[in-house]
Amino acid sequence: MSRIPEAFVEEVVSRSDIVEVIGARVPLKKKGKEFAACCPFHQEKTPSFYVTPEKQFYHCFGCGVHGNVVGFLMEYDHLDFPTAIEHLAGRLGLAIPREQGDQEQLDRITRLRQVTRLACDWFRDRLKQSPEAIDFLKRRGLTGETAARFALGFAPAGNRLESALGGRASHEELVATGLLIQRDDGDRYDRFRDRVIFPIRDPRGHIIGFGGRVIGAGEPKYLNSPETELFHKGFGVYGLYESRQVDQRPGQLIVVEGYMDVILLAQNGVAHAVATLGTATTGEQLTLLFRQTDRLVFCFDGDDAGRRAAVKALSVALPSMHDGRDLRFAFLPDGEDPDSYVRAHGKAGFERFVEQEALGFDRFLTLHLDESIPGDDTAARARKNKQAHQLIAQMPPGSLRRLTERQVDRHHGLFGKAMRESTESTGPTAAKRPPPAHSEEHTLLRLLLAHPRLVPKVRDESVWHGGRPPAVIARLLDDELRAEDRQAAEAQELIGIENEEIAAAMLADILEKRRRREAIEARKRVLRSGLTGKPPTG
Repeated sequence: MSRIPEAFVEEVVSRSDIVEVIGARVPLKKKGKEFAACCPFHQEKTPSFYVTPEKQFYHCFGCGVHGNVVGFLMEYDHLDFPTAIEHLAGRLGLAIPREQGDQEQLDRITRLRQVTRLACDWFRDRLKQSPEAIDFLKRRGLTGETAARFALGFAPAGNRLESALGGRASHEELVATGLLIQRDDGDRYDRFRDRVIFPIRDPRGHIIGFGGRVIGAGEPKYLNSPETELFHKGFGVYGLYESRQVDQRPGQLIVVEGYMDVILLAQNGVAHAVATLGTATTGEQLTLLFRQTDRLVFCFDGDDAGRRAAVKALSVALPSMHDGRDLRFAFLPDGEDPDSYVRAHGKAGFERFVEQEALGFDRFLTLHLDESIPGDDTAARARKNKQAHQLIAQMPPGSLRRLTERQVDRHHGLFGKAMRESTESTGPTAAKRPPPAHSEEHTLLRLLLAHPRLVPKVRDESVWHGGRPPAVIARLLDDELRAEDRQAAEAQELIGIENEEIAAAMLADILEKRRRREAIEARKRVLRSGLTGKPPTG
């Protein structure tokens, strides 16, 4: 699209106050020279999201997101790059310099959006005048309110759109938006005829394309807009705009297969369902979805086609599985789809099914390999484990990847990291290589970094040598933790304790061991004093 001069982008970034921009959207609390908050991009109870004014930079030590003020606006407000720059420039009172060709392209995109809006309005009017289309939707269980919420319409038979718009859109614009098909001989005809129309909106509500469902006999059953300047099938997600009208940061999004599934789930109270546009899930769609939430649940039919779609979604999703994200798969009973299931069992029944039956992505991965690679002998399990690790290698480095590797190893009979290392070690020096270990101080530091609410459990502890905690803990408790301290700790191997209850139990265990050691040392000192006649020291 438009190219904005790099020098202008740098000026906008340098003149923008990142704390002011982010603080208007996320409640920031000053921490030394930085500002902290619970991360707006993943669910967490304690702050790990830091904004550094000096560097005009933000970073989350929980999920790893980071960037400058432009990147934040793109992620948080779901803006593209030019729109984010326009927003910041507007705050500063700056006009964006553009080349003539770039401005013309922007004007054209704006005009094509107006054309799709005009067509959508016409389709909606035709729905009101079509008893056949209204009866079709009623038989599917849709209400008029739901049809209005999703802007449903109807394209009558014949070629009527161009004349109906009465010169408000040229035939070239209608062809460019995919609403008309033009033959090589110059003849034109409507793409959508005798179909219920589903407008496809981008996250900001612009109509970028349409889907059409045939009412009577005819193929294909569903027809989408072609690739156009506005519409790219692999980038769009149906129902996302409508979901965001309810909540821009939902706890989860449920990915289903069809338009009607999304609409009827919404009508029955399941507001956060979306669908890919008649194509296999793409990486671009997952990037868009993970900007909205940290948890995706793919809900597919339980037949072979549904499982193939799930396997494809899994393979595409693995490179996006950063720490803090969750990916699950739910397969409906035979003969059911989300539409039929929610009508039969209601919102509570559908949500209960998704919550109880959805498989974690690691569990689905191992089940898929168990089904696709026959046998349970050593060789078969080795093949499955190898293929699993080849897939897991696509995941970004971090605790989620390490925990997934360990879970897969356990499933295939490899019990823990030590066993894997012993099987991989060769040569005369292998047995002498000490296992990796962390000091108690390091472990405590990692626990307290991950769960600051546990700090009071250590602050008053009196079992440390000399009656005070070691220096590394004292620095954490008594001073603001500097950015370099956090980064150094993050560079160490993550111990994998993300649940606060588990972390608290682990902390209590470390402290109890310290107390027992101190008690033993005290008894030894008493015993030594009895033998030597000298009073105990310590």
